[in-house]
Amino acid sequence: MQRLCLPGRILKANYKAVCGARGRGDTVLNSSIQMLLNEVVAGTRPFSLEISSEAGVLEGVLRPVTVAHLDDHEIIRRLTDWRNQSMEKFLSQFVATPERTRNWMRNVLLKTQGQMLFLVCVKDQVVGHYGFKNLTSSEVLLDNALRGERGGHPKLFVWAGQTLVQWLFREAVVQRVYAYVLADNAVSIMMNKQIGFGGWQRHPLTKCVREGEVVWEMGSEGGTSAEGRYCFKLLIERSLGISDAPV
Repeated sequence: MQRLCLPGRILKANYKAVCGARGRGDTVLNSSIQMLLNEVVAGTRPFSLEISSEAGVLEGVLRPVTVAHLDDHEIIRRLTDWRNQSMEKFLSQFVATPERTRNWMRNVLLKTQGQMLFLVCVKDQVVGHYGFKNLTSSEVLLDNALRGERGGHPKLFVWAGQTLVQWLFREAVVQRVYAYVLADNAVSIMMNKQIGFGGWQRHPLTKCVREGEVVWEMGSEGGTSAEGRYCFKLLIERSLGISDAPV
């Protein structure tokens, strides 16, 4: 079933149906963490995260996207090309352009509290990105994992995800890290299992058309999709302990 969706309806519906209502305290982000994110995004505080294998071998680096990247035409071109090449792997599907990518970076990514995108780098090569958003005092969404080019170890993005999970548990002191993956994305399912995600709650998807663009709207757990398309909500809880979290 395909239907038209009013602007703003999708995010609100998904938030209530999938995440549930939150108490007032859950929305308060640790001020020191937000200050760190603000300084990193502004480019006033150097920051990166090393990606290491189980054996402790340095395999890559996570470098945050900052305001300086608004003038980096090569990075914007790559982000745009990668988004278009992987369009079917996203819940929102549209043809990206460099200008649209730059506007998203300026008006959404770099302005939204509790959100950050990292470039996944192997030596001097940028091979993709990984990030998080919706960071609160209790939970965070691991998001936007995309390998755009070959390079580095086959498990590079598994280790990148584990690096972010460990950093968020340790520094943001969240209780839960969650993620979403399309049920027909076998590569992403395997990657997230290796990162250590569990839960695997299945949610139906409904195809919506909004302003000529396709958005897959997420329904409540256990529901049925008329289009036969689903996604999973995944979870890693802090109760495992940092030392027991995936490494």
